[in-house]
Amino acid sequence: MHIDIKTLLLDHRLKEALDKLTEYASSTDNWQIKSEIENLKTTYGFMIQYAAQGVNDPDRKELYNQLFRNAFAINDRTELQHKLEANNTYLSRKYIANRNYPMHSYSEICMILEGIHDETGIASMLDGEERKTKMKDILKRHQTVIDELFNKIWLPTSWSNEEYQEAMAIADSPLIPDSDKALMASAVCLSMTYLLDPNKFRFLIHLYMNCPNPLISQRALVGLVLGMHINSDAMEYSYPNLFNELELLKDKPYFYSDLYTVILQIILSLDTEDIDKKMRDEIIPSIMKSSNMTEPIKDISDINLEDLTEFNPQWKDSIEKIKDQIKELDMLRQEGADTNMCTFSQLKKYPFFYEPSHWFYIFGENTPEIYEMQTDSQNSYASFIETLRNATDMCNSDKYSLCLTFKTMPSLPVDALSSGLSAQNQILKEQEGTDSAINRRRMESRHFIQDLYRFCKLWGTKNDRNDIFSGDIEVWDNELILSLLKEDGKIKPLADYLFAKGHTYDTLLLYKDITIDDPTNVEAFQKMGYGHILNENYKMAIKPLETANILAPGDEWTLKNLALCYRKEGDNSKALEFLKEAEAVNPDSINICNQIGQIYIMHKKYDEALKYMFKVEYLTKGRTSAQRAIAWCYFMTGRNDEAISMYAKITEKADAKAEDWMNMGHVYTVKGDIPSGISFYRRAKELTNGETSFYTMFSDDADMLKSKGVQEDIIYMIPDMVS
Repeated sequence: MHIDIKTLLLDHRLKEALDKLTEYASSTDNWQIKSEIENLKTTYGFMIQYAAQGVNDPDRKELYNQLFRNAFAINDRTELQHKLEANNTYLSRKYIANRNYPMHSYSEICMILEGIHDETGIASMLDGEERKTKMKDILKRHQTVIDELFNKIWLPTSWSNEEYQEAMAIADSPLIPDSDKALMASAVCLSMTYLLDPNKFRFLIHLYMNCPNPLISQRALVGLVLGMHINSDAMEYSYPNLFNELELLKDKPYFYSDLYTVILQIILSLDTEDIDKKMRDEIIPSIMKSSNMTEPIKDISDINLEDLTEFNPQWKDSIEKIKDQIKELDMLRQEGADTNMCTFSQLKKYPFFYEPSHWFYIFGENTPEIYEMQTDSQNSYASFIETLRNATDMCNSDKYSLCLTFKTMPSLPVDALSSGLSAQNQILKEQEGTDSAINRRRMESRHFIQDLYRFCKLWGTKNDRNDIFSGDIEVWDNELILSLLKEDGKIKPLADYLFAKGHTYDTLLLYKDITIDDPTNVEAFQKMGYGHILNENYKMAIKPLETANILAPGDEWTLKNLALCYRKEGDNSKALEFLKEAEAVNPDSINICNQIGQIYIMHKKYDEALKYMFKVEYLTKGRTSAQRAIAWCYFMTGRNDEAISMYAKITEKADAKAEDWMNMGHVYTVKGDIPSGISFYRRAKELTNGETSFYTMFSDDADMLKSKGVQEDIIYMIPDMVS
């Protein structure tokens, strides 16, 4: 019913929509939603009545728009209300429990957390076991409170203005650690994947603007991006003015850089599943099979694209820049993806991860489990934990996984791993150089997206999961986000990045947008054409490629791909025209010569074809495909002895096909040497898949043999002679 009501609203059938909304909300227990719907109906009823009486109300249009926006928002809340009352997920059970036994208010939680801060200061002055015992008690109580805080914020309900102010007090309190505030940002982000709440949206803006620690600010920014994208309809129809509040963020000198980084890292997250599969199916088995790793791991994904479908060499510089960008993000040793998912996904079964908030903890000694390990006098975990805390190549939940593994398996070589991590940390630190502040922000947003990815993929039961990474997470298609990137000139880099990552279809609209702003951008037109070619939409590719050819005439890559498109569309004459232009640019191109020769063969201009196929054979030092074309041209022009000589060369090769032996048989048959022809036909039959395949292949050439003067009765009998 949610979709039906949404459709009525978009059609501006407001009265029908409100009636259906009343019906939809009637089966829920939320009296507030029902009351708001009744108020909307009453207001709209008076509005209709006054309009029918001819009353001229200057505020009527704005009032109507406000009613429309409210109805749209309430429809979303009603749909979510049904899910929360279903009692079939962790979140719905928390919602019902909170309704019956309310959690602490935000102001109460703030006081508790500030009190814990004071207790921690006192405990730090104690000695020995007394200090250790006291700290364990404090940390356990602290964990209970922040877990409650997380669950309270995560509930996808709208904050009242009072709750918003109380949450702000926690965020602004100097006594509450940044790790707790980062957890709050995580919870708000997660909540916003269910429902767009203006106050929670504003809360994230506040965190990004006022919290200098990237632990907090980058989680807030990720939440804003995901909130805008997942709730794009609500942003447009329910709260159209909310986007304007992002103007505040532009005061931050590094906002656009942070935003672009978050977009790139969300794009990279889409590769995680493929990387995970590659790690499991290829890389790890290869390592297991070869302990000394003397043989390099081969890339088995050998995709044989058509010769003409190739990258323009002129793009090399920009592609190399993109690869450097990927390395800077440090998402993967090979092109920046998340290789740790494969390793650590199996280490999320510990009871620690039963609680959803724990997936978003900042790794550190203020967690009871880690504090217990750090103060363990029987095992030397302290230095390892410190080394792990400084590791930049693992997200927080993976660090917890590793520690919990050592805790349950104390015999593991912790010292050796600690030494390895220390060395790696030092290398990464040296690589950061003078841009350490930038890299820190990148690292924190990356770690949070990885933590979020693991939570969405691995936590809870199937009913519990709200897997935003399996749905429409293509943030680069969001108009609001694109408008922000465009302000900073980031559309072209984003399009190039997507293009380099293989999302060629997704870049089409971006490059089209670029060409509207810059109608002389040759590369954008070329890449539009290339994207259409990869999607086998050759007709659509022709227009941008022809535009590129007008802007930069004589570009070999453009000419070859125009020829490809026209060939695919059946216009070989036009294809030949562009190939001839390309030949003038690069007369020794094997690709171009081969394509021209093939077109001449199709047009039965065999003498012209021979010139080009001889050139291909010479340049390739006897490529079999070129020799086949030459032999066929000889045969078609009646030069049978020369055809036989060429087919003899071909059939001596290991890559000879049944068709080669068949054609050799055709030549002898046309010459009237039936016995020799039969011997070659029999060899062709041996290489085919049985009698039917041979007969079909031979029958396809029957008309050609007739045209060469072979008697019809002989043609009919040849298959029987072969048998």
